[in-house]
Amino acid sequence: MKRRVCITLLRAILICWLLSSLAMASPFERRRDQFQNTLGFLFLPFPYVIPGVGEGFFLVGSVNNVLETPTDVLLLGFTGDAEGYFGLIDELFIVPDFIYLSVSQGTAARFGQNVYSSRGMDSEKEDFDIFVGEDFKFSSYEVVFTLLERRLELTYGVEINDGQFVEIRDFEGELIQDLEDPIEVESSQTHFQVELDITDDYNDPRSGLNFRAVQEHFPAQNDGDPSYNTITQAATLYIPIPDENTWLFHYYRSEAIVLETGNIDLESLQEEQGFSDCDGDEACESAILASAQNQLNANQNGTARSLGGPDRLRSYPLNRYQAAQAQLYGTEFRWNFNKGGDSIDLFFFEDVIDSLQAAFFIEQGSVVEEAVDLGSITRSSYGVGFRFVGQSGAVYRIELAAGDEGTELIAFFEYPWGGTFDS
Repeated sequence: MKRRVCITLLRAILICWLLSSLAMASPFERRRDQFQNTLGFLFLPFPYVIPGVGEGFFLVGSVNNVLETPTDVLLLGFTGDAEGYFGLIDELFIVPDFIYLSVSQGTAARFGQNVYSSRGMDSEKEDFDIFVGEDFKFSSYEVVFTLLERRLELTYGVEINDGQFVEIRDFEGELIQDLEDPIEVESSQTHFQVELDITDDYNDPRSGLNFRAVQEHFPAQNDGDPSYNTITQAATLYIPIPDENTWLFHYYRSEAIVLETGNIDLESLQEEQGFSDCDGDEACESAILASAQNQLNANQNGTARSLGGPDRLRSYPLNRYQAAQAQLYGTEFRWNFNKGGDSIDLFFFEDVIDSLQAAFFIEQGSVVEEAVDLGSITRSSYGVGFRFVGQSGAVYRIELAAGDEGTELIAFFEYPWGGTFDS
């Protein structure tokens, strides 16, 4: 196993070394300054209805390039049943144009996690129960070194999450069982990421190549938990068609490498999750059995980055498909039908148009437990979208994605495929 980890790391290091050599001699000149200072902001309220969790409103507050610096601030405030907040401060430079920090924190009074009947891609759309939790807390801290006009970035970070599950509900949100002994949810990870951006622009690339590789370490939190690493790599090729429009080709691969196997006794895992509290209720026992079996697979194989959500395999909910191995191919055409230059100044929104864009995309992904099975079962997404690309660096996008389980309407604040590895 250690030999496999070393081989994987050496392969990633070799790729990074080759691409960094290309970056230093890149033919793709940046078409503008990579550290923007144009002010942009957005403040909007939205209602939410989350099955099993509740309903209410959240307020989005986003400010880009605070005080004519590259620093961006995002705040989501929640009211109602899931009362809480999520806050992000990004590109807070401590050494100008060289070292910056990214810090995010959040809380939620209630949260939900869909637990499907199995990991991988064998489950059906409504084949899940909702484990509802309370007192969720999240924090993430990153330090980033950026070089060569943002062509090379090195990131080290830490992430911590905790909460507790207190209820089990069916896929429609109806109560199945209160858990007398809440299930504690704890996780932490450290990560190191290398990004090589051999394109004409860091924020809105139209030609060139972007490559990212990240290694994450998930230590065991308690007795019976696994300890494992994930290696995730993503590459996106940008082809200008002609100069103002772009055709993208994207490849994504994530794999878990177990360092220490966790508890793989199914009966004890069921008891840990409250099987005895079911008192013979069939729906309750079925939900806990599925959750325990998924936990057994996670303890034995680890968990790679998931597919589903606004970043990859967009017609499916966030974290829809999880297992030890994940892979995705995608292509997207971006038509820039407005070259920008106009200012928008409203009481809730301000920015300068860099471009208005229509997008057409297709994605196909595979999620399995064993690498040899990748591609044996796949799911696809396709759709269209509209993007407002601002000179502040913000990208506002609305998309409609379709797939085997219906459609998803997506409203998000960055390009797909090029953000973090959080989906």
